[in-house]
Amino acid sequence: MSLSARLRTILLCSVLQFGVLFGVPMPPERIRELMQTMNQPKLAHVLPTEDDEGGDPPADTDTSN
Repeated sequence: MSLSARLRTILLCSVLQFGVLFGVPMPPERIRELMQTMNQPKLAHVLPTEDDEGGDPPADTDTSN
């Protein structure tokens, strides 16, 4: 687990703890759902890179008529 992921988890847990101290109602089911959502891997859509020539199709080399 990377340092940024650990810090994010600590921040989330501390915010939830402050909510408990100040009386903010949050059912345990929602807390479990939130923690599971944080632990799921994220999917990223990557677009293919364009070639350096601008992406035009190659010229037709067929000379038969």
